[in-house]
Amino acid sequence: MGVAEQKIAIVGIGEVPTGIYPQRSAWEILYDICAQAVRDSGLDKDDIEAVVTVAPQAQARLSAEISFGKLPEELGLKGCKDVCICNAGGASTSNCIRLAEQLIASKAAKAVLVPHVTVHSRIPQDELIDFFAQAGMDLQWEYPFGTTYNAIIGMMTRRYMHESGATPEEMASIVVSMRKWAALDPNSLFFNKKAPAVEEILASPMISDPLHKRECNMLADGGAAMVITSAELAPKVTRTPVYKLGEGSVFFTACPVLRDNEMVFRGFKESSAKALSEAGLKKEDIDIWNIYLAYPVGHPIMMEALGLSEPGRGCQPFLEGSTWPGGKMPWSTIGDAIGRGHTGSGVSTATYVETARQLMGKAGNRQVQGARFVFQNTAGGSGMNNIATVWGKELI
Repeated sequence: MGVAEQKIAIVGIGEVPTGIYPQRSAWEILYDICAQAVRDSGLDKDDIEAVVTVAPQAQARLSAEISFGKLPEELGLKGCKDVCICNAGGASTSNCIRLAEQLIASKAAKAVLVPHVTVHSRIPQDELIDFFAQAGMDLQWEYPFGTTYNAIIGMMTRRYMHESGATPEEMASIVVSMRKWAALDPNSLFFNKKAPAVEEILASPMISDPLHKRECNMLADGGAAMVITSAELAPKVTRTPVYKLGEGSVFFTACPVLRDNEMVFRGFKESSAKALSEAGLKKEDIDIWNIYLAYPVGHPIMMEALGLSEPGRGCQPFLEGSTWPGGKMPWSTIGDAIGRGHTGSGVSTATYVETARQLMGKAGNRQVQGARFVFQNTAGGSGMNNIATVWGKELI
């Protein structure tokens, strides 16, 4: 098989703005994002031969409807042969893309639609609290002691600050960077809103020491979709295909209390090195680092693991502005969950859509000029794994 026959490409993308929109139903969003992605792909809707959906978190009824085939029926995808749903938390989108890859490689599908939707504002508050208190937590050793996501990440953050010497000001600078990208993003919850200064972040209420309110995530509603096909077919249907060039993955632990920062650092380093090696690229070749880690602390650890800063100095590029719009190291160009608004597993979908958007040259005021290669990661659960990928405008 030739290189093009072995690889896949994103050929179409669709997205609705993230925000608090209880008047928008999940199905209304699904119709919009899927129609956008198919139109953008250059394919006919009946060319879609499989739908692989990112499982919406805390939405059991919606998940059941999607699992049992309602989406291709509602969209009238007459060529669809297969449908499934995939749940791996924040890593779900990566696994949906892997499933699409297998369907395409085996000739079971010519083109695959990968959508995600979440409408948190329609979920009763007590159900949301209960879900996020248990998801990614060990129900015997963690949940009884009140270890929510904020508590777990607070402990990781405190440990990183202890080991690295990072100051509260340095940690807060990560949020500044994320929000500067978000202010330029029409799909962000914080679009056109001035990024807070470090002092404003540290003045916000303490949620889980050392995490302040503005260092935590805001739940939101949103949706995004992609159309994926073979790298061989892609340039025949669109002028802007985005090729998957490499991947590496590592599993840590499902139980956060058994996971330390050194384990995370090694995993980030190994999985990222494998993705770059498979793509035949070096870190110097990467134009955008689209990192999805939900909370600030993962970003300096990833920065150090990638060899982009000295050990213990992972906050410096954020503090100095290197990661900001116009900086020499564009980083998380939708601002991760901190800047976009947290749509459950959908932040990873939105990040993949942004990776494609940047390489397609469709990112508007956030466009990184001349971008050829993007490094992207996803992580699932409360940080159970890391899936690193590399994407490009061209096959190499």
